[in-house]
Amino acid sequence: MTIQTNAGLSRLSNENHEQHETTREEEEHNILMQEEENTTTTNTKEEHWAPLHEDISELRIAEGVALEAKVYGDEDAPVQVVWGHGLGSSMTNEDKESLWNFWDVSERGDASSAGNGTATTTCDEDGSDGSASEEEEEVGLENLENLKDEKVRIVRYNARGHGYSSPAETSSQAKWENMAADMLKVANLKQQTRISKKTGKEKKQKLILGGASMGAAVVLHAAVQRGDVFPDGMVLVIPPTIYEQRKKREKNLKKKAREGPPPPPRLRKPRPIFDGEPEEVYVPRATVEFGMRDESYVAVSVGAAQSNLPPPEEISNVVAKVPCLLLAWDCGDKTHPVKSAEELKKLIPHCEMHVAKTLEDTEQWPRMIRDFIRSISRSSEGNVVRREGATVTTMFHDKDYETEVTTTDWDTTDHDRY
Repeated sequence: MTIQTNAGLSRLSNENHEQHETTREEEEHNILMQEEENTTTTNTKEEHWAPLHEDISELRIAEGVALEAKVYGDEDAPVQVVWGHGLGSSMTNEDKESLWNFWDVSERGDASSAGNGTATTTCDEDGSDGSASEEEEEVGLENLENLKDEKVRIVRYNARGHGYSSPAETSSQAKWENMAADMLKVANLKQQTRISKKTGKEKKQKLILGGASMGAAVVLHAAVQRGDVFPDGMVLVIPPTIYEQRKKREKNLKKKAREGPPPPPRLRKPRPIFDGEPEEVYVPRATVEFGMRDESYVAVSVGAAQSNLPPPEEISNVVAKVPCLLLAWDCGDKTHPVKSAEELKKLIPHCEMHVAKTLEDTEQWPRMIRDFIRSISRSSEGNVVRREGATVTTMFHDKDYETEVTTTDWDTTDHDRY
């Protein structure tokens, strides 16, 4: 597996491609009944996507399969976080919504690292282009230093069939368990070997797998696959419908597959958490484009319809000792109901769970995720302060704030790989 630069990705997206001209009914039938025989290859429709930024690169996880990715932090950090997005979303959409953007070190992003404990997004009332002032630039540089001080490496990527990543050619490739295999390949590709300060022996970076919606489901599948790569921590954000409640979602997804990709302007329905917010917040953050590629729409939709979580007992057994942060909301979101989080809490009783009821509540999420990452990072360096009964109490120090956080009783030692 190799890593290509953005130039390689641009060449990929500029290639011409051929598509089968079939009706929507024929396309769905091919995906549902003969997806494993469908080996058609297609390339990115460049006109549908915004230009790539220079800090986005391409990760080749298999022959002919490349995922668009963005990497933050030092490669020799003690902890690596691999993050997956939701169905039809993308890295760009998550940046715009700014709901769990713990990776954002801009002056408009994770303000918790500047000391006020919230993440904010602003828009300019005078219609300017939003260029940062000298004072804002100083805050941004300070946050960059804080990210470096956190000793964490973050790898985000667009799943198959999303953004500039390779298309999902069959619905099987878009099933959660196979998306999980892709996530593990990304983790394995970027995970570094370090020298232990205690023993002087080589050991791999601590690994945290995290994701929102579909990304959260993919994390759980990755954990139970018992491969060479196993998470030392999990972050599950707004888990989707699961188990019995998944049946209605399955019907809706198959209906969407029959209808085909949405027509321009290809905007996603805003998340219910934004309902009731003022226009200056709602418009810039809630209005996002559809992140799925047209040629992968049917395959990804059907793959999601055919997906569900691993058996409950398997989740309970495999992740019994894995630290877990679970963030959910209770705002009338039928696609990400709080009931899903409650079911997962029963399966993973040691997980730390927080439920947001308003957009303001979610402003604490980036800080919560960073605190969770710190707990794994500090344990990697042997800095757990003290243990009290059924809790682990860890002291976190930032440049501008000092806080004591009490969490559930996580096993932060190097447990055996499953």
